Amino acid sequence: MGNQWIGLLLVVGAFLLLFGDQVGYTLKKVGRFRDGNGSFSWTDVPIIGRFLEREHYEADTTEIRDFIVSLQLAASLGETLSGGLIRAAEQFSDRGVFGERLRRQVESRLSMGPEEVIKGLAEDFDSEELRDVLRRLEMVREAGASTSEALAVSADEVGGRIEDEIKRDIQRSPVRLTVPMAVGVFLPAIALSMYPLVAGLVRSLRAY
Repeated sequence: MGNQWIGLLLVVGAFLLLFGDQVGYTLKKVGRFRDGNGSFSWTDVPIIGRFLEREHYEADTTEIRDFIVSLQLAASLGETLSGGLIRAAEQFSDRGVFGERLRRQVESRLSMGPEEVIKGLAEDFDSEELRDVLRRLEMVREAGASTSEALAVSADEVGGRIEDEIKRDIQRSPVRLTVPMAVGVFLPAIALSMYPLVAGLVRSLRAY
């Protein structure tokens, strides 16, 4: 029995050693939630979010591009990435699900670092574009380059993807319109050509 308790204490000790900071963060968030000073979601806690199924939301690529552009403009004006995220949360407050998740991520993760906010959004919307932003921010931080330039490159890349999607939609439009056009043009013509035959058949049936 004593060995079992010792083993349990060792497991608990190892758990606290590995995840002590995240447990403290969780307790802090719970306390803020109870005091009414912040919102709390278990999926926003990294250690617990790993064990819970995370819901993926939908966002237009244009919304993600506008978000990156907003951060880039803030950085070009000398604003920190954290400040840019706060401004973006205010700017996108009326942008539906994306604005709501951005606000939630800023409230729950900004204290851990601005990159954590972007990472949370990338997970929320399963966005490869936002993961690219994270990779570029990490590269410029290691190289000592400008955050504004990294965000500008990301914004241009996302804009290019949107243009490519529009071009593909335009190229596919004739194919998509072929069947409706064929039905719209030929069906009335077939109906008109068959009208005399149908009318004659109806008159014959009436004669009997």
